[in-house]
Amino acid sequence: MNELALVSLIALIGGGLFGYFMTRTTVNNIGFPLDERAEEIAKISAMRTLELVLLVTVISLYYCAFFIRDERCANFMTLIFATIFFGNWAFRAYYSRKL
Repeated sequence: MNELALVSLIALIGGGLFGYFMTRTTVNNIGFPLDERAEEIAKISAMRTLELVLLVTVISLYYCAFFIRDERCANFMTLIFATIFFGNWAFRAYYSRKL
């Protein structure tokens, strides 16, 4: 099997399972329909996700500028997107337990 297809399949299954369990954790801790606390959790998790994205962006750009110096720098955009996507879920689940 092609390596790219295998990695894509594993990422799709892993992301789906991760999303299911994080969404389930968030709904169990907050409840449904969402209330004021859920809105506050969404705001805080969005702020923390942006901070994490900035950190990952700065580190990846420095790494790309000083160590790689070729076309592989475009792969860091995937890393940044994954940080946004999964980081927001993780922070939302964390703050749903904390608040």
